[in-house]
Amino acid sequence: MKSIITFLIITVINFGQSFYTSTKKYHTTTSNKTVFGYLPWWEHNAKTHINIKYDLLTHLAVFSFEVDSLGNLINPPNWPWNDVINNAKLQNVKLIMAVSNFQSRDISKFINDTTIQQKLFANIRQQILLHNFNGINIDFENLYDGADKLIGINSFMKLLNEDVKSINQNLEVSFASPSYGYNKWDFQKLSESCDYLFVMQYDYYGSWSFTTGPSSPLAGNFYNIPNSFNIEYENVLPEKLVLGVPYYGNYWKTKSSEAYASIIPYDSAKSNNNWQSILRYKEVLQDLSYYQKMWDNLSQTSWIRKKENDTTWHQIWYDDSLSLSLKYDFAIQKNLKGIGIWALGYDNNRFELWNLIKNKFFTSTTIQNKLDLQKDIMIQIFPNPFNSETIIRYNIIKDSFVKIKLYNLIGEEITTIVKDFQIRGVYQINFNSDDFNLSSGIYILKGEFGGNVINQKLILLK
Repeated sequence: MKSIITFLIITVINFGQSFYTSTKKYHTTTSNKTVFGYLPWWEHNAKTHINIKYDLLTHLAVFSFEVDSLGNLINPPNWPWNDVINNAKLQNVKLIMAVSNFQSRDISKFINDTTIQQKLFANIRQQILLHNFNGINIDFENLYDGADKLIGINSFMKLLNEDVKSINQNLEVSFASPSYGYNKWDFQKLSESCDYLFVMQYDYYGSWSFTTGPSSPLAGNFYNIPNSFNIEYENVLPEKLVLGVPYYGNYWKTKSSEAYASIIPYDSAKSNNNWQSILRYKEVLQDLSYYQKMWDNLSQTSWIRKKENDTTWHQIWYDDSLSLSLKYDFAIQKNLKGIGIWALGYDNNRFELWNLIKNKFFTSTTIQNKLDLQKDIMIQIFPNPFNSETIIRYNIIKDSFVKIKLYNLIGEEITTIVKDFQIRGVYQINFNSDDFNLSSGIYILKGEFGGNVINQKLILLK
């Protein structure tokens, strides 16, 4: 058998209240606010996700599992993203399953057709169990006006919430909601039907605009972030609201150098095609040296400009660490649940936005091993899901008899991994599924520690 058990010597400090496994220290962080980030599949494909600071996130949403018109889920490309799954679990970041559809007709079916709805719910349950998601985020956009927006989506989310929580009451259910509902949504009822709302506080200006302007204005004309929360979300508990911010900018050609200048359409023969493109934060900063940096006092956002000729200018409106800092202060002052990012990877290998999040929302604590010896986590498995080999690590708070067994889903015992009296400390097992000729599937690891019993799921993918 290839499994090797390693005993790790512990050091006892703080009068025996805390146990650590090494004298080498490193820093971790804790937050009293939610920091929610969407990771789109195209950023994972581009490998920009390797720069994600997991210790500065509380939630990472895998974007996305698309729903077709029949309620089937389409996995994001190259799923499962085992590197993301494992890093999230190791850093205690909640892994969220983002489910999306932007077609009015399809969404109406999910809301009103019970058969399709139940099929979708079943598919969601399957993915949550298979990949050990901590929750689900629904991103349905372009709903039909009328009953679908005002009543239907609330009922849908309530039923989904009940269905997901039948698996585990601790699973989170959230919805990506627009900044303004124009009296066509009931945001209070929507918030009551789920755990929280990710309010998309961006796209105030875009490809449809006839003048330049901020994607995410903190002040200014009637349509801005404070008015959105104070008017549209007036009756929603602030602790159920996440302020979503953009990690991108809008690029236009304009007829003058002034803020809010008239736009030169990219293609005058097409509607909603006034801009040149969306630019991710990393792309805006790549060409920053060619532009003049500006600040818009009206909206409290950054923008840049450069001259092409006597009649044409280039303008890019975007959020940087200064404008985002003001938005984060607003979230704190309003006592919102937290902030959210669209999208992770858009900053690539730049770290000023991470540093801002750290300074605003996280306090640093020094520990020696974040993985080990938390009294409420007695067994940890990583990677999980795994292919053939994984590590099982567990801690014993006091000297006791330890028994760890592996079972299949129908309760049949496969093997006994540990059966011994062990002194308090941290133990590690290198587990190889090939030793037991295991096939792909879900298995249950049952640990008994001096009268305490804990079960953990192992997911083997071959």
